[in-house]
Amino acid sequence: MSNFGFKYIKNALSKALESLPDWNSLNPFEKGQQIDKSFKSILKDLMEQFNMKPGIDYVDNLGDTEPITDFVALSPKADDLIQGLLTGKIVAISEHSKVSKLGNQFTVKAHFRDLRKSA
Repeated sequence: MSNFGFKYIKNALSKALESLPDWNSLNPFEKGQQIDKSFKSILKDLMEQFNMKPGIDYVDNLGDTEPITDFVALSPKADDLIQGLLTGKIVAISEHSKVSKLGNQFTVKAHFRDLRKSA
């Protein structure tokens, strides 16, 4: 199973998205939203097709006390982010307002803080 052709799946999804009439007019954020919606929809359909249930470790490589998640295909960077969030080494910061030293108010966008880098 480790030699499964994810490259072919990625290429098929890429070609399908590029064939959408307005794909080239979308900005990178809108393209990301479309990719996200498409991926989640495909994953949900596949799980239903193969009678897979959320929260079950189908690979069976997690310890009894470890949190379990749905199966997903992840890049090493995404895997690192999820592992960091689960272990508390990366925290999510909500959008909030701040006042600078000069007294100007500004908004800090939501982001992730990697506590491993500040240690």
